[in-house]
Amino acid sequence: MLYAIKIALVSVLLLSSVVATVPKVDIFDAAREGDISSIISFAEHGGNVDVRNDSGYTPFILATYHGHDEAAAELIKAGADACALDEKGSNAYMGVAFKGYTHTAQWLLDKTSCDVNHRNYAGQTALMMASLFGREAIVKLLLQEGADPEIVDYQGNTAASLARGQGLTHILDIIRFNLK
Repeated sequence: MLYAIKIALVSVLLLSSVVATVPKVDIFDAAREGDISSIISFAEHGGNVDVRNDSGYTPFILATYHGHDEAAAELIKAGADACALDEKGSNAYMGVAFKGYTHTAQWLLDKTSCDVNHRNYAGQTALMMASLFGREAIVKLLLQEGADPEIVDYQGNTAASLARGQGLTHILDIIRFNLK
């Protein structure tokens, strides 16, 4: 029994010395701000680049949500899961479609192997998000990369019906006539 306690104590001491070597970087703030040097430092000191905040967002999701392609690239280089999901089952494509960062959408399509037709826990896709918010360039990119406009979410919506509901006839035309 005493031996087991000694081993546990040594393990705790070793673990605390490893944790102490990770710099005091708020990796979530670094990702949001595109602070590449802090991301590199965090990763080089053994920080978990796939850690999640209270909303289930990873640093990668936050970096892309804020349009920081270079920070996202550093996170991938450090081992981040580019296809990680938040607590609602949404991946980085969803946030980028919501925010409208065309350059980041293109970067994600070029640099990751995430499913362009990924469905979150509500059955929604990035194409639906882009259509709902009138992100014309992203709608075109997603369609060009094989996004399926016929997918129906769990409320019965398609990308076209969401665009129609918002009065976005130009998005509706892009989807309907598959204009890329």
